[in-house]
Amino acid sequence: MSEPSENIIDMFQQAMVLQDAGKFNEAVAYYNNVLAIDPCHVESWINKGLALWRLEYHEAALQSYNSALEFEPRNAIAWMNKGNTLSSLGQQEEALSCYDRALEIDPLMSRAWYNKGDELGRRKRVIEAKACFENAYNLGLSQAQEMIVRCEQILMNEWYG
Repeated sequence: MSEPSENIIDMFQQAMVLQDAGKFNEAVAYYNNVLAIDPCHVESWINKGLALWRLEYHEAALQSYNSALEFEPRNAIAWMNKGNTLSSLGQQEEALSCYDRALEIDPLMSRAWYNKGDELGRRKRVIEAKACFENAYNLGLSQAQEMIVRCEQILMNEWYG
């Protein structure tokens, strides 16, 4: 008989394979199996939240990220994903606070800079958004370059328009 830790690893890996294949409901079931054995398995809480978010079960995703953060309050990915979920729920200021928390923990997290810039851009805070996109780009996230250009175009139109 295999050890419970081996079962957890196998279930978690299977959940990730399913999630990568876009089979989010099935992935959630596997994450739930892991969490039934080890309710402190932070990576399962985070990935379950992401799968739920993809299924547009935003409130359930938020609960999953909150559970992850109960066990590991300095998990930058959980904070960033919580911010994404809050943004999806229309809670922009709370989302920005989560991105800030993620960046306090890991200032080199390019995706958090990008997501913060995206949220600021939607709120018409273009100068701040551009600075976030520049940080993301400088940290290696090449897709941020397009957003920097967009911000510059908006600012030029405001200045000369």
